[in-house]
Amino acid sequence: MEDDEQEEVARVRVWIGRLQAFASSLDDIEGTTATAFANNACEALQGIVMPGITPGRANVAVLLMLEALAAVTRATTTVVMDWADTPDVRDRYTRESAQQLLQDALGGVLSDSQRWSSDGLPPSDQIRQRVAAALASMQQDGEVLGRRNAELEAQDAEAEADRHGAILIHEDPSRSDAPMLEKVCSLTEDEDKRYLDAYERLRRMIDSELLRHISDEGDRFCDQLMAVLIDLRDNHIGLFDEDAWDEHRRKIRSALISFTAALYSHREQTVRAAKKDFGRDSEQVQAVEKLFSDLRKSSFDYGWLEELRGALQHGDINAFGWGFGASMHDEPAANVYMKRQFMLDFTAQSAQKKWLKRTELADRGSDPSVLDMIKAMQPQMGPLQEKLDRILYPNAGEDAATVREFLARYPDGVQGYRALQNGPGFTRRTMFPKLSLLAPRVLAFADSFQGWED
Repeated sequence: MEDDEQEEVARVRVWIGRLQAFASSLDDIEGTTATAFANNACEALQGIVMPGITPGRANVAVLLMLEALAAVTRATTTVVMDWADTPDVRDRYTRESAQQLLQDALGGVLSDSQRWSSDGLPPSDQIRQRVAAALASMQQDGEVLGRRNAELEAQDAEAEADRHGAILIHEDPSRSDAPMLEKVCSLTEDEDKRYLDAYERLRRMIDSELLRHISDEGDRFCDQLMAVLIDLRDNHIGLFDEDAWDEHRRKIRSALISFTAALYSHREQTVRAAKKDFGRDSEQVQAVEKLFSDLRKSSFDYGWLEELRGALQHGDINAFGWGFGASMHDEPAANVYMKRQFMLDFTAQSAQKKWLKRTELADRGSDPSVLDMIKAMQPQMGPLQEKLDRILYPNAGEDAATVREFLARYPDGVQGYRALQNGPGFTRRTMFPKLSLLAPRVLAFADSFQGWED
């Protein structure tokens, strides 16, 4: 009998050593959040303990294993319930505090078991009672988590049926250190689509992305010329450094090709958008094409800059020249020129392009300055875009009214960003739904725009 007890003491010592080793390895358990860490730690301990438990057998070693597992399970349940029940993230368990909780839970069980060496092993009836209590504790924790999971699933199901809404993103330091997302009201799927479609049409109109692309590429072209001037001014490039000059020329050429391509894209994609929205043979398409045709005919600079795109892309990539000089204040100056003779030769067979002023180009005494052509063309692009917008967005006033209807759903005077919800959320599992953020510039435009003036 004494031999059996010594053998049991030896088994307990082995398991104390294993549990101590597990407690020492908690730093290595993966999981950056408290819940991820606690769940991973509990699963890891189950993998260590469960193979050592023989069903139906209650001894001191089994008691030690089950009480350790029950203590860690209870700590894990505490962490998970804290995550589910504590609204403010500042008050929840962290990875570090969760690890300390599990460390203390294991420490209590190990401290109790280590006294067995001096006080003797607990009697059989006490072992059976404590084993039953440990099993009941784990069952209770499982039921608690099961009920909470059922509640979370019910929240997710309810959120799935309420996928759309008006969202306010704002700050409230008294409630959270992070920006807060709050649902102002729910929307039906049809309401969401109506608001989003109206907003998107206004956004495309006021952003004038194709026109801005022309402006951006024009700025890039000027920046490349400025880079040459800066290198000249600061003596970073020698007059005979052919490699450096070639590099500058390549960059200027690429910028010029991109700028002239932006002009082409503006016309082509605008016409294509009109065809898509109104039909290939519609009055709107004819009106859009006439606006571009009229600009080509009236503007020498616009017509030839757009034609330069074709020459650079299909004729000769070097269909331009460049030159340098000094200003009145002896500052270096640089310019890029459209090769007049090359362009006349390139368009010799372009009789159908009646907007091209070939005679005017031929009568010029020198190659036209591309910079001067850009400057002359730019003032005409804004009025052109406004005329195009009137055709492409005839219902802009109605769209603005629709967006104002959406904005009226928000409380007066509330500061923050507006958004449309387009997915389930605002549950404990899915805290933040998918959103379509609404740009303040578009909302401000909609707030003041009443429609096109006659």
